[in-house]
Amino acid sequence: MPDRFRDVLVVDLLGGLGDLCMVLPSVHALARRNPGAALRVLTHAPGDALLRTDPAVSEVVRAAKGHERAAVVAELDRRRPDLVVCTTRYDGIAEEIESRGMRSVTDLWRRPPADEPVARRYWRILAAEGLVDGAYRPPALHLTAAERRAGAAALHRLAPTGAPVVLVPEAGMAVKRWPHWRALAEELARAGAPALVVGERDPAPEWAAGLARPVPPTDLRSLAALFAAVDGRGGAVVGPDTGPVRVAAAVGARTVGLFGPTLAARYGLDAPAVDLQGLPGCPHRRPTAITEQVCWWEARCPLSPEGPACMADIGPDAVGAALSAAIGVTTSPADA
Repeated sequence: MPDRFRDVLVVDLLGGLGDLCMVLPSVHALARRNPGAALRVLTHAPGDALLRTDPAVSEVVRAAKGHERAAVVAELDRRRPDLVVCTTRYDGIAEEIESRGMRSVTDLWRRPPADEPVARRYWRILAAEGLVDGAYRPPALHLTAAERRAGAAALHRLAPTGAPVVLVPEAGMAVKRWPHWRALAEELARAGAPALVVGERDPAPEWAAGLARPVPPTDLRSLAALFAAVDGRGGAVVGPDTGPVRVAAAVGARTVGLFGPTLAARYGLDAPAVDLQGLPGCPHRRPTAITEQVCWWEARCPLSPEGPACMADIGPDAVGAALSAAIGVTTSPADA
């Protein structure tokens, strides 16, 4: 008889929305394996809000940045779980969990192959440990019916007709910034496709003027609902390997992911996403140790003084072709 657990704690304190999205298949698989169990998730803001209505999650606990280990200790002291699954190994967090003596899996990064997507890798390790079963299911975020209606209404105000294309230029890190947004927006304008732009720090980048309508600042769940509405209208979301694009994919939106310093074979999105890899043969890329890449922290590319050559290598024509394949939008370069 496979083990069943009454109280499960999942710890994801890696810090990014994308990191949380990648552990969701494991969260949901644990819930399916242990029906009726109390399943808690300890994570950071703002990602904690994404799990607020998830029927698989009994409780979401927020950890303050800079106080992650203390948050783990407090949660283990508050209520002892039967099983702990943890993605996070810094600051002695894994050792703290292991010292408590309950069943735990604290190394979901063990010997990763370069060509296995992270979300699948997590799930496969848990399956090998006998803790989940069935088939792998991609990340999925739960939205209420009211949120979906509000998202559809917001999209109608921004783009009343057509299949909208949402551009997500903010990359969070300079090494992931794509330099061809204006050219893509111009192609979309020529194709008559309504374009929207989502910005975290700059909701209306200069290149977007007259080409892409800015999405007003909103909370994360409302943005997720807008992405879901984009899918309902037959549109798509385009952006680099970042949390918002993963959120879009997790609510069902078709996405075109722009992968440069990270390898799409490892960090890519599940189908029907289209992942585009810049400079697939880059000798400086380290798929299983990305933070050790020479370019990672300061975006100093050994191959180009103008910025990450891998991101520049993904041309707007390639993105246009991916959009055509994904949603039927036909774009053409200016000199075509």
